[in-house]
Amino acid sequence: MLPVIKGIKTAVEQITGCRIYRNTLPNGTICSFDIEKTLGRNGVRILLDVGANIGQSAISYLREYPRAEIYSFEPVAATYEKLVANTRRFPRIHAYNLGFGPEACQTTIHVNPESQRSSLKLARPEDRPETITLSTIAAFAEEQKLQSVDFLKIDTEGFDLDVLAGAVPLLAQQRIHFVQCECEPVVRTREYASFSEVADFLTKYGYCAFGVYEQFREYGKQVLLYWNAVFVCGKLVPEGARWP
Repeated sequence: MLPVIKGIKTAVEQITGCRIYRNTLPNGTICSFDIEKTLGRNGVRILLDVGANIGQSAISYLREYPRAEIYSFEPVAATYEKLVANTRRFPRIHAYNLGFGPEACQTTIHVNPESQRSSLKLARPEDRPETITLSTIAAFAEEQKLQSVDFLKIDTEGFDLDVLAGAVPLLAQQRIHFVQCECEPVVRTREYASFSEVADFLTKYGYCAFGVYEQFREYGKQVLLYWNAVFVCGKLVPEGARWP
């Protein structure tokens, strides 16, 4: 009977162009599924969405993490207004007109016509300057009395390491359970954080590589441009454990 079932599975996959898996998806397919294996379905309660843009990720997190309070941060004024408009009907999303860095300050961001490309690191000819407010992850957690953060997502166009520098007091105590950064595997553009630099930084505080997700190729080329790299704090990895 088993060969018949396998034959039907293969035929359906060939017809639909989809893969069928039993019980679970392979690791590295969907981040929220992999985190659920560690924390459980309702394990993510506090989620920081740094570089929220207009709320795309925050809205998807509502479904992926059904018990999470989602704090979304967008420093560019016009983009922040769109974030508020898109998320105001969701009580679990809390929007802030704020960016994060290694210290609290006023600084200049280069605002691109494509809002997702606005950057503190890179200036392009079509950009315009805007003064924004930066705080630190550690200061925000203290102000909000957050004892821990289950998931920290950072998407800041190459500024990710600077954001992490402002989270060191939490990282040192492993009070952030999972960290996601947008990384380029080989440094080429500096539009994304360096995977090796982020990994080296987090390793100092006892974090391990957990998985890479949403791999994006360079437009028109079969070349990997960047991925979302996720790291897990060491206290969630039992000694000698092997991932299933």
